Amino acid sequence: MLITLGITMILMFFRKVSYDGQVYAQNFPELVGAAKRETTTYSEYRRPVHTTTESTTTETTTEATTILAPSLAPTTASETEATTTKQQNNSPDPIIENLNYTFKKATWHQTATYQKRAVLLDNLREKVRAVDIEQTYMRICFEFISLKNGDRIGYRNLEPVLPSGAYALPIELVWYDQYSKGKQDLAGVSTYNKNSKGAYSASYIGHTYRYGKQFFHRNSLNFAISKSDSIALNFVIESMDGMKKISPEINKISGYVSYEDAVLYQDYRSRRYKSGGRTSCYDMTNYIQYLYNGYINSPDIYQRMINDMYYNESVSPFKGAFAQDTPILHVQGKNSNMGAYIDCAIIDCEEPIGLVVYVETAYEEHANTIMQQIGGYVAEFVRNCYG
Repeated sequence: MLITLGITMILMFFRKVSYDGQVYAQNFPELVGAAKRETTTYSEYRRPVHTTTESTTTETTTEATTILAPSLAPTTASETEATTTKQQNNSPDPIIENLNYTFKKATWHQTATYQKRAVLLDNLREKVRAVDIEQTYMRICFEFISLKNGDRIGYRNLEPVLPSGAYALPIELVWYDQYSKGKQDLAGVSTYNKNSKGAYSASYIGHTYRYGKQFFHRNSLNFAISKSDSIALNFVIESMDGMKKISPEINKISGYVSYEDAVLYQDYRSRRYKSGGRTSCYDMTNYIQYLYNGYINSPDIYQRMINDMYYNESVSPFKGAFAQDTPILHVQGKNSNMGAYIDCAIIDCEEPIGLVVYVETAYEEHANTIMQQIGGYVAEFVRNCYG
């Protein structure tokens, strides 16, 4: 009897629950099963797209127009379609040379005595040293040379520095030296393909052309300096069978810090590194002197390199330190990840001079400001020698 009674009570309970469920479903049909279903599936979800309106600030707009996306970054459907439908002529573009740059004829007369000039040089070094001491979170290296008489002064000029694209300077010196011996051809060809080395995100070639495009060596030489194009520079390196073959030739010009050797140094953040791919301001200044002397003695060999530095598409930070019409022939290098910035220039002022300034700091604009400040000290030194 107890078992029968228990079964009867269970049946009555389930009947009651069923009845209440039917009433709930009738009164609240939109909530039935809500705990089991998803209102939006992952496949249906789309991240909201925020478009830029006319109220965008100037700073944001500037960043959007100046920062280049990596060459492998995703593109929209319309961009992809445009890329695939656009025809590309893979043949090398013609070699077009700029008008030759010629250095000014000496018309200035130096008024400073040899002794006064020596004092002014020492003062120049002390001014650079003072800037380095004042800027706690920077590492500043500097070298100055007179291409007229060989006077030079430096500060931390033997320390390892990261040249980045500025190392096109000694690499191309070796290339043109080989060209003078008939070992290189301006009309030689390199092909841009998926195995091409270089930083695509910072390359004119990487952003402008698709795989299969060919380039004459002369145009690669031009791009490496005038556009700081790393892919073009690697075309030049490959035409000479790689850096292991090039470095010994560069060291014959100057190799206090050899590019192939791992060197130990401390950066502006007090981090210690042991790495290759480094040079020094002393070496870079020697390369400038080698180029200038080579041009004076063999302009037919080095004129193209002089032109590429003069027609460089980037503006040197030294530009604001000298008279507006002062020609500045330069090559730049920068590595934002390492906070490394360098400018190597031939400045055709009262006397032709070579100037190399390297700044390690967190922000490129700070580096450019310091370079311009040091350039101003150099300009003042030259004026005091001739004023």
